[in-house]
Amino acid sequence: MEIDGDTNEDNSRRIQVRFVTKLKAPYKVPTTAIAIPSDLSRLGLSSIVNKLLQAVVSEWKTEAFDFLINGELVRMSLEQFLLAKGISAEKILEIEYIRAVAPRKEEEPSPHDDWVSAVDGSSPRFILTGCCDGLGRVWKEAGLCTHILEGHSDAISSVSIINSEALGSVTVATASKDRTLRLWKFDAEDSNDHPAMIRAFKILRGHNASVHSVAAKTSGDMVCSGSWDCTINLWRTNDSDTDGDVVSIKKRKVNSKAEQSQSEGEAVSMLVGHTQCVSSVVWPQHETIYSASWDHSVRQWDVETGKDLSNIFCGKVLNCIDVGGEGSALIAAGGSDPILRIWDPRKPGTSAPVFQFSSHSSWISACKWHDRSSFHLLSSSYDGKVMLWDLRTAWPLSVLDTHKDKVLCADWWKGDSVVSGGVDAQLRICSDISIP
Repeated sequence: MEIDGDTNEDNSRRIQVRFVTKLKAPYKVPTTAIAIPSDLSRLGLSSIVNKLLQAVVSEWKTEAFDFLINGELVRMSLEQFLLAKGISAEKILEIEYIRAVAPRKEEEPSPHDDWVSAVDGSSPRFILTGCCDGLGRVWKEAGLCTHILEGHSDAISSVSIINSEALGSVTVATASKDRTLRLWKFDAEDSNDHPAMIRAFKILRGHNASVHSVAAKTSGDMVCSGSWDCTINLWRTNDSDTDGDVVSIKKRKVNSKAEQSQSEGEAVSMLVGHTQCVSSVVWPQHETIYSASWDHSVRQWDVETGKDLSNIFCGKVLNCIDVGGEGSALIAAGGSDPILRIWDPRKPGTSAPVFQFSSHSSWISACKWHDRSSFHLLSSSYDGKVMLWDLRTAWPLSVLDTHKDKVLCADWWKGDSVVSGGVDAQLRICSDISIP
């Protein structure tokens, strides 16, 4: 069987291929071998698969697909790929197809009063943002702000959802340039006509400079913070006053005044070793914290002993870090150049990245692994773009350029959406992304 694709040469050499997929019906095509032009690239291959699907399902609507040969995504013509990889075209070539990873819907932007500097999409029930106006905000969906977190006296630089599993009260943390962290509780199921103003139940003081990053322990009973004072502090998240003093604050009420107790917590321990600003921290495992710094290093810390277990130096100021991918062990980091670097600490004796992605054109501000896929992650940049990556190819799967200025933060939401914020004072949601 022969099928023509979108090719510029009628006399192009043909090769025998068989299309296979792990997708379920109605995405399956017959596995019969067919002859196709060798100069087809991804778009031409996608056109052929759609024609095969239309032959099976008459009402089939055209979709975009990606293609893998021997586990690697094809990002050039078949002929070029086979030549580059030393694969023979004399035998029937098996090509796996998957749904292309690209957003299919852009929600209405959610406006803020200043730069959107931080975002956490780890809860499927809401999105948490931090803003340079000193306020945190809770968004149930695009354009629907349900809670405003009020109390910081300077820009919020980082936010973290601590516990969102319970049906009742949710706990979150914010870090600010005012040198403090704050802990908040609210009911995520509340949906008011106007956002509810929330005050923190605990203020965490101890850093001597701006707090740049906060991350929660998986159990939710502690958070860690990285600061411009070069230290990482560990804090308890309980709302008792056993580890701090209770102070009284004024709580806003209409036509009346009320007193609300608010505790001040102190750090339970400090991790010392970085020589410049600690720009990003993550706490992916119970006993291990990872940090990135402007001193060009990524460090792994033993929480119990406070010891620095390993250092990776990359020669660049680092702005962001995340741990995930295969075995939840790969370290992704970005900083003061356009390169997103990924290390595998399980490979001893080398500090060289196992992957480097270089399609951005300016500083990288955030990177985040997908929580269900070992291949996929995103990055945001001062170039105004968010890029979606797959470890099986060096080119971005998709480029989101909905922001009008620098992108300062980005995260996954609900597994099939990307949320991002930036200098344009907008929270953007790009949804209906198909991640295998």
